[in-house]
Amino acid sequence: MVLQLTNTLGGKKEVFEPLEAGKARLYGCGPTVKEPVHLGKFRSFLLADILRRHLEYSGLSVTQVMNITDVGHLNEFEEDAVEIAAARSGLHAWELVEKEEKAFHEVRHALHIRDCHHYPHAREHIDDMIALVQDLEAKGLTYKAGGNIYLDVHKVSDFGRLAGEPIQELEARVSTPGAPPHSEKRSRLDIDLWRTDLAHSSHWPSPWGRGFPGWHVECVAMSRKYLGEFFDVHTGSHENIFPHHDCEIAQAVALSGKPQAGWWLHSGPVRVDGKPMSLENDNVVKVRELLASGFRGSVLRVALLGAPYREQLDFGEGILEQARNRVNAVLGFHEHVRGEAGTAVPGKNPPPRWIEETEERFRAALDNDLDYSGALDALTEQVDRLEPATIGEPAQALKALERWDQVLGILD
Repeated sequence: MVLQLTNTLGGKKEVFEPLEAGKARLYGCGPTVKEPVHLGKFRSFLLADILRRHLEYSGLSVTQVMNITDVGHLNEFEEDAVEIAAARSGLHAWELVEKEEKAFHEVRHALHIRDCHHYPHAREHIDDMIALVQDLEAKGLTYKAGGNIYLDVHKVSDFGRLAGEPIQELEARVSTPGAPPHSEKRSRLDIDLWRTDLAHSSHWPSPWGRGFPGWHVECVAMSRKYLGEFFDVHTGSHENIFPHHDCEIAQAVALSGKPQAGWWLHSGPVRVDGKPMSLENDNVVKVRELLASGFRGSVLRVALLGAPYREQLDFGEGILEQARNRVNAVLGFHEHVRGEAGTAVPGKNPPPRWIEETEERFRAALDNDLDYSGALDALTEQVDRLEPATIGEPAQALKALERWDQVLGILD
């Protein structure tokens, strides 16, 4: 395997070399379980799934972790997003979290996204987060203001290395009109580590008073617990790059001198009907709603992977129609060779040349920065050219197709 991945940390395509021979440790930012998950987030979850599948296809043993954010995700007005959503729904925060997490996993399974090995919840790792904040405090990198604990980012080297902008420009980016002026903070960029707030529906005892952890500290604490202080790949959407992932890196660098992960991969933005998907454009598409309207999960999977993962995806009828055709081609070929294999007498002939050719193109596409669409093209274009007389032994074709689907995830 000569897999090349474009690392957001540095912005270059690099040959992936696992930190430990034969193994890979992956961490992905999961959902904040407060509402149905939209296309953009599921595109990042599919990125993580394809990476994991291709690494396993290439013979590596993979450990995959995805967090579930159920507390501490503050919006631009410094309100807990789960609390706000729960109040609007009329449910208690934990009732909403349980409902939305269940729905998330149902949609995830519909899109054939494999189960991670661990789904740690923020509320179940409060002690780990408190210990991490104490370690930062012991290094003299934190301060207390208004009862809250913050990390002073000016004491951390190269803050904002993923965003790639000077710290002054980053401070301007986090200034939101109408939002609180962050008067307690020395800098708008300083990282919320612990919030003391008895009015919050969920609060835990800590050395600084009862409260709850900040969102940015959660992923650092949980990734270190399950994968160690430095692991192979961290994934997320482009929206996670700044401030969330830069804040994760700042804490990791402060603790160990290492940027948490060797590779950082991010999925690109989604446009719907020619406009960026956003609340302002009133075009946020929830995957759950698409499934409920009758779309097949495998079609949505292929559509969301229809453009290179780092690039913008234009979601609409065009890419959905293309995905339907590609899925139908795979399903139709699978049905044909499975039926033929069930009645044919197994032979001892070597596999036909088309299987080898497809394998070469398939693997080359995936090794080129996880080009899922190119890998699928390698199969569907070959299928279009095949005739019954050139397929060869049906059992060999079936075995090859099911092997490729270990990565494609269409037949799952």
